[in-house]
Amino acid sequence: MLLLIKEKYNNPVMYITENGWSTRLEQGLEDDDRVRYYRAALENVLDALDAGVNLKGYMAWSLMDNFEWMQGYTERFGLYEVDFEDPARTRTPRKSAFIYKEVLRTRVVDHDYEPPSMIMTIDEGK
Repeated sequence: MLLLIKEKYNNPVMYITENGWSTRLEQGLEDDDRVRYYRAALENVLDALDAGVNLKGYMAWSLMDNFEWMQGYTERFGLYEVDFEDPARTRTPRKSAFIYKEVLRTRVVDHDYEPPSMIMTIDEGK
């Protein structure tokens, strides 16, 4: 679609907003469906950039879990899980947060990359 827009409309400036994958509440921090989605989406974004598409921004939907109007708190979009039972609303990065960070850092989608132990990484504050 990005290449089509580039050709048809003289390569306008584009932004991709609110792009993501939802999971159900019980899936927790190991969100492999979301990881697969972002790997595929970001691979396409990087290919489009290499092809000269004038894409200036890509925003994951969403940084943190939030209230979804149709599903309430049962559907989760966040790279970070929010504990809505905790008054402090503790936020914990999901696997997808580490994958997303690595793609942004390297500008490469490595389908074999697995983040270091998530528990160790969270405890160390990295």
